[in-house]
Amino acid sequence: MLEELQRLQAHIGVLKTRLTHYERENNALSAAKENSADHHHAQIVQKNGIITHKQEEIDNLSEQLHDAQSQFKQLNTDATSLADRYGRLEKSCTDLKNRFQEILAERNELRVIKEKMQNEQRLAQQEIQGFQQERERLLQKNEHAKAKVETIIQRLSILGTAQDHHAQEIQQLAHPTEANEDI
Repeated sequence: MLEELQRLQAHIGVLKTRLTHYERENNALSAAKENSADHHHAQIVQKNGIITHKQEEIDNLSEQLHDAQSQFKQLNTDATSLADRYGRLEKSCTDLKNRFQEILAERNELRVIKEKMQNEQRLAQQEIQGFQQERERLLQKNEHAKAKVETIIQRLSILGTAQDHHAQEIQQLAHPTEANEDI
């Protein structure tokens, strides 16, 4: 039994050594585990910080995207409005151009009519001057004829009283209005 006891003690010693060795190993592993857990916890905190930072960047970019989309919609609305205005202005310009062409055509027609009327006026003035000259000539001719008739009447009245009767008839022929007034 002593032997067994010694063997048991030897086993117990080996077991104690092993136990001590396993306890050290266990402590080392626990420390490694704690270090590893701390390290992983630090990495998790760091990754969470990175995730939070990235989420903030995503939020900022989403907000910028929303603002850019709003600006894009506004610019599209403005572009449509400007295109409509440009179309109306272009149509107005075309209408004005057409109206201007019509006015130019009317002006040219009026110039032709004006020149025609000026020619007609010139011809009418010349005709009036011709008529005035003709009138002057006829008045002079009439005065000359009156003078001749009066001279003839005076000669006839000088010729005698017997021929007075004929002279009166001639005088009546020369001045028919005076004869009518006497009646």
